[in-house]
Amino acid sequence: MPIPPPPVSERPPEPEVIAKALGRIVRRGLPVTPGTADDDLLALRGVWARSIDPDDRAYRVQGLDRLLRELLTDYPDDELRSAAQVLFGMAPGSRGTTLTKRLERVAQEQSYTFDHVRQDIQKKIVQQVAWLVHVDSQTYTPRGRGVPPPLAVSGDTPQIAPEDLQTRERLEHEVALSHLWALVYALRAEILTVERHTRFQDEEGAEQRLDVARQRRDRLVASLGQSIEDYVERWGERITHGEAEFDARRLVRLAGWRG
Repeated sequence: MPIPPPPVSERPPEPEVIAKALGRIVRRGLPVTPGTADDDLLALRGVWARSIDPDDRAYRVQGLDRLLRELLTDYPDDELRSAAQVLFGMAPGSRGTTLTKRLERVAQEQSYTFDHVRQDIQKKIVQQVAWLVHVDSQTYTPRGRGVPPPLAVSGDTPQIAPEDLQTRERLEHEVALSHLWALVYALRAEILTVERHTRFQDEEGAEQRLDVARQRRDRLVASLGQSIEDYVERWGERITHGEAEFDARRLVRLAGWRG
């Protein structure tokens, strides 16, 4: 029976804890594997947000790998960017090599001694990456909420960019994406409304409003299902939201629907 992923953390752990968890990944190098993915990292909200199916441990592992690659690509320390990519086995020619080989390459490229890289530079890079992971996960930390939201996305809220307006096909695609995500959030709203009227029956007219909300919810489930099939038929099974990417067929579940 597959091992389930850990619960999503309300708050990211301290950078020192993240740095310790990153040590196993550094030893083996990217890509992250089930054997190198620590539960402290798989429980991060930034990892959860980048997972196609966050309830599946394998997708959490992929989400963690995606997060680290994003951070290493945009590494803020110009002097150590290439060294960090080599250390994590992301730079060309470094994948699959031993940690010793990667440390030797960093020493050669940076004109450092091997001992300095092993004792100081490696520690500095891991600490920097741990801090970046910590800051990233704070983006998804709920403020004053008792439960995590069932929908999370990575990166900035989608905006209309100049490239979205360049061709008719791109415009049509962006329209389709927007309609799909509008249905996802509309369904989420009705699921929450049904839950509200189910839990708080003492509200006046709650039973009647519950019936109406259930009808709206069921119509949205059907509408979203059909829209997903139409989208997949033309555009394929991948769908984006900000910088995150999802399996289009899982959008109904992503909205919180388990019926």
